[in-house]
Amino acid sequence: MKKYIVGPKMKENGLFAGNKFPRDVIKICEVMGYKPVFVREIYSKKRPWQLLEDYFHLLKIKSNSVVIYIDQVAPRISRKLVYSVLQRKNVKVIPLLEDMDIIRNNSISKKQQKRMLNCLNKSAIIISQNKKMSDYLKEKGISTEIVELNLLDFLTTKFKSNHHFPLNTWTICYGGSLSFSQSGFLRNIELRSSDKVKYYIYGKGDISNDVSKPLFYKGVFSAEECINKLKGDWGLVWNGQSSNNTNSQDSFSVYYDYVCPHKLSMYLLCGMPVIVSSKSAVANFVKKINVEF
Repeated sequence: MKKYIVGPKMKENGLFAGNKFPRDVIKICEVMGYKPVFVREIYSKKRPWQLLEDYFHLLKIKSNSVVIYIDQVAPRISRKLVYSVLQRKNVKVIPLLEDMDIIRNNSISKKQQKRMLNCLNKSAIIISQNKKMSDYLKEKGISTEIVELNLLDFLTTKFKSNHHFPLNTWTICYGGSLSFSQSGFLRNIELRSSDKVKYYIYGKGDISNDVSKPLFYKGVFSAEECINKLKGDWGLVWNGQSSNNTNSQDSFSVYYDYVCPHKLSMYLLCGMPVIVSSKSAVANFVKKINVEF
């Protein structure tokens, strides 16, 4: 039986999880005998032939095969293309849920959500990130069997045991996309003069130009380089514009209640204990392996 992994072709040495995680999944699947079939996530209006190229790539998948699809559950033309072609080919489709845009994108209508979720219900089995994501899917009417990852893969050749040395200065490390929508909470951090906490911030985005004490911007580098670059006593797993997790209108903050953030895997590989919200999907996992602050 033929086996395929369908996902985006990402450049090496990307900065964020949107690049690193799918590359790692495809590498792992290739070792397991899956043949990669690359499709774009977004098509350029200036290059209309891109959609046709991906269509022909998908047509090469043989009928009655097994196909793992890296699915963002997003309202994109590429996703519609993948499911429409694969369902006609009578293959065993296994969506691996990289993201869940129906949670963090408030502009997606209920009608769109239902149509997007129907694709999952037609799959053979679903690879979810964690139990909270699985429960969310079941509440939305998903009846397909679901298995869970609990932690996202993060491949590296630079790992060394006992390579992390705490600064012992109450320093919190935060790495990731520094856009206002995803990291705006950094601007709301308030500390008393008697507090000896400071933050080392890593990444790319507008926030990097808008930090002041107790925040210290420390630069940007590829996900592969983070093992030897990140410094701090704890890794902060947070997202959104709110500095607390009670703002239900902050969809990026709510999003972490349902996903396993890639930065969690990154901090653990760096040897850091982590700070997570007690409401987050990873809270029980972090307590179980005893790496919490």
